Amino acid sequence: MSQRNLLALFLTLLLAPFPVLASDVFGTAVQAENASPETGEGVHFLIPAGPGGGLDSTARALGRVLTEENLAKPVSYENMSGGGGGRAMSHFIETAPRQKRTLLVNSTPLLVRSLQGLFPQSHRDLVAIAGLIAEASVLAVRADSDIVDLAALIASLSSAPRRYTVGGGSVRGSFDHIAAALILQAAGVPPRGVRYLPYDGGGKAMLALLGGEVDVLSTGLGEVLSYVASGDVRILAIAADRRNPMLPDAPTLTELGYPVVFSNWRGLFAAPGASAASRDRLIQLVRSATASEAWRQALTRYGWQSQLLLGEDFRQYLNAQEAQLASVMRDLGFLD
Repeated sequence: MSQRNLLALFLTLLLAPFPVLASDVFGTAVQAENASPETGEGVHFLIPAGPGGGLDSTARALGRVLTEENLAKPVSYENMSGGGGGRAMSHFIETAPRQKRTLLVNSTPLLVRSLQGLFPQSHRDLVAIAGLIAEASVLAVRADSDIVDLAALIASLSSAPRRYTVGGGSVRGSFDHIAAALILQAAGVPPRGVRYLPYDGGGKAMLALLGGEVDVLSTGLGEVLSYVASGDVRILAIAADRRNPMLPDAPTLTELGYPVVFSNWRGLFAAPGASAASRDRLIQLVRSATASEAWRQALTRYGWQSQLLLGEDFRQYLNAQEAQLASVMRDLGFLD
């Protein structure tokens, strides 16, 4: 083929209508569905983690609902891992003028890492759009454990703080450790005196519990559901204000006399500088999507608990949880 023909073929391919597939400045694939003439405006999800995790699942579940309900098209997704979420956070803020239709998905570790100084920014540098779901923290033991209930655990640790070891799927001073400390603190047990063993993720922490390396596991509710169903694990208490319908026999800390409500939320943020009109549009999209039967089915499918907080309500919730986290992190010695 002559050079002229090759050039003609190249120009033909270049101008042909391809499906939307782009790459950001970091080379991360961005997948989008075809645009809808009915809506005209789409949504882009920036996910500060790799595919398959909780943040990724949340974004894609909501995105499917937006598409199925004809609320927004195109809907696209961008996974940007690195720095414990810090890479995506910095990119989102630095490129804010280009992110008018982008929603950053995030969760409680955003607050923890900001307090620790691992992020130079915080949730205050973002525009709060919506809290979507919450996964309550739990304390769990092996089914055959001699710890019969939470009262027995508290009584033992009050007299002998190092009798039992608590494990978690995050490092000291991070989410699972903080959840356990909040519970112990509410029960009058100094958290610093109790042994905590960190593991790399909830799966490894669960194996440690089942294998007898730790006596008590501090984790999220979703990590234990299948093990409770199989009869391998018992839940001592859930850090929620009401019982979970999937685990009707598991008591809440509130009903046991310890008013501790602590969840790993997942929510959405717009870029700094977003106009009031843009913010309101995004809030309305989330309100419409979460009111649908498709979203209710997604909650059931993933075992998520709805915690819908929109705009200012979400911002105030973040401020309150940040203060709660800061207090217990100081008690643990992780903040000055």
